[in-house]
Amino acid sequence: MPLTDRYIMAARLKGYLNKHADAVALLTEALEAEPGNVRLLRFRGHRRISTGDYTGAVADLTVAAEGLADVEDEYEMYQPEVEKDVVSLVLGRPEDVRPQHLGERQAAENPAELGRYNTTLHTSVWYHLGVAQYLLGDFEACLPSFREAERSSRHQEGTVASQDWQYMALRRLGRPVEAEEVLDRFRHIDLVDEDHYVGYESRMRLYTGELTADQLWQMVAGDDLRTATQGYGLGNWYYYHGDIEKARETFDAVLRTGVAHAFAYLAVQAEFSRNPDFAGVPATVKE
Repeated sequence: MPLTDRYIMAARLKGYLNKHADAVALLTEALEAEPGNVRLLRFRGHRRISTGDYTGAVADLTVAAEGLADVEDEYEMYQPEVEKDVVSLVLGRPEDVRPQHLGERQAAENPAELGRYNTTLHTSVWYHLGVAQYLLGDFEACLPSFREAERSSRHQEGTVASQDWQYMALRRLGRPVEAEEVLDRFRHIDLVDEDHYVGYESRMRLYTGELTADQLWQMVAGDDLRTATQGYGLGNWYYYHGDIEKARETFDAVLRTGVAHAFAYLAVQAEFSRNPDFAGVPATVKE
């Protein structure tokens, strides 16, 4: 296995353990040997978001995005599959480790393998760049990033999540007509349900009017990650409709989950730190 892949696996494992600064340090070490490596920059940018270094994340992911034209897109695994391969490495079974990144040509030759891959390199770069820009409050800059993420996405979750952040940014920019165009694209998706989905589809169904606020909130069913993800969308929905107190209450529920690695959680923290409508609100944590 290439050393770069080993660094990425190690960094991803550190991220799963909520040791995001350690993940950044590992990827920085790898980048010293391979400066400009798009794959390494993609993962370091992601983990820099998790540490709250949004400016650093934008820097990494901007360089990565600029290099995508020269890099073949490739499919990436999600956490459960990566963990299996980490176990295989620890137990000295390198022959059981699957390719961590499946190129387009490899995928075409082995379509049955695609079931364990849930995103792609190009989509991940653009999506995480958009998230970092959004968390900095640069709603205008994040729009083209999320559009590229939507355009390049090969999976429902990436498509819908990219649409969701676009919708939120456009509403914040006071551009409801363009926001409605995003919802129109969502309405044309033949949705499927997967266990790893955390709630972007439900948030979009709230925006389209298919779900009520109460119905959305009932769907989280005590799941902290879903509460955080769906709660940020719901809080924003209240905010767009002028109910600041209800938005504040919902955002507080997001922070009480303690799921500090979730982008929705980070977005609420950013909201409370910069939005004068929420001035004086402490960034609470789970007790």
